[in-house]
Amino acid sequence: STATTAKTAAPNGAGVDYAIDGILYHKADTDDSIAFTGLTQADDTTCLYLVCLNASGTVSVVQGTAVSTAALTAGTAVLEWPQPGPAVCPIGAIKIANDGAAFTGGTTELSAATVTDTYYDLMTIPARPLES
Repeated sequence: STATTAKTAAPNGAGVDYAIDGILYHKADTDDSIAFTGLTQADDTTCLYLVCLNASGTVSVVQGTAVSTAALTAGTAVLEWPQPGPAVCPIGAIKIANDGAAFTGGTTELSAATVTDTYYDLMTIPARPLES
């Protein structure tokens, strides 16, 4: 994918199977499908972004509430999962912590020195509990 986007990619390379209201759908692995266009995050914060698919396979990103990274590290704040919109299936999440510059979706590279990105696959059972 490009430096400012992420891609949908199933571990087996066969795409993502998902369900909405009991109906099954399939999305082929696609480069550059996860875009943060129009989303911003203040410097020195951490935020969860929920990645969702609708019935036509269109990807949407729901931004959570950013919290101070220092407060999160100190244990005085927690990250809340964003709520998905109607008629979508959450398939993953991306946690972005930025230090030294604000994060501007579509502009800031996910590999920038000021960005720490962590990816969560919501379609499989985790091998171990999530850690902060």
